[in-house]
Amino acid sequence: MAYIYDILLNFNEDLIEFFEWEDTDSIKYIKKVTLFKVDTKVIEDILYKKVIFSSDFSSKVPKYEMNGMKDAGSICLFTDGLIAIGVLIKESMPILFSRLLIDEEREVLEIAESLEYTNVKYVQNGEINKEKDSLTRKEKDMRKRLNEEIDDLFLNKNYDKLLYLYYEFTNKESSNFEYAYKYLKESLKNFEKRHKHLFEILLLSNANLTEK
Repeated sequence: MAYIYDILLNFNEDLIEFFEWEDTDSIKYIKKVTLFKVDTKVIEDILYKKVIFSSDFSSKVPKYEMNGMKDAGSICLFTDGLIAIGVLIKESMPILFSRLLIDEEREVLEIAESLEYTNVKYVQNGEINKEKDSLTRKEKDMRKRLNEEIDDLFLNKNYDKLLYLYYEFTNKESSNFEYAYKYLKESLKNFEKRHKHLFEILLLSNANLTEK
């Protein structure tokens, strides 16, 4: 069994790249953590599906309590030799994830070159959700706040502005505010460059909507 020493992890429900870490994040210093080398599919299943590890595997991961996280569960690192991720496991289920700082990941990948693959046993407990890690932290925040602003425009009957956003997004005019509302809400399921343009428009027109 391999161990990594003195590492920083930033646990969240989704992976956040190290260059998107913020000072307000609860970044944890881990003195010692177990490292497992696994197939790429194992990492994908852990990240994109709900999985339940077998009791045999869970017993190999030491319990760990972090300051500010009562009964945190178990922490380990997984690598396929290409990337490395930190995983917080509770009741045999991975619930939080972390990327590594670039120099620390490089060290893990170098160590992994000499490791044997671990047969990690688990069952899938959910459908694949590859959108989970497809957006940056900033894009996820934009989508969340666009959703809130569009809801607010509709609920407060600010239909002119709602129809204007629809026009800016589609380059088509419409007088059907209900259709425009539903269209914009549905479009946010697949966040794209045009949504960033809408966000910039709202930034200019709404003093309460500030860019992070």
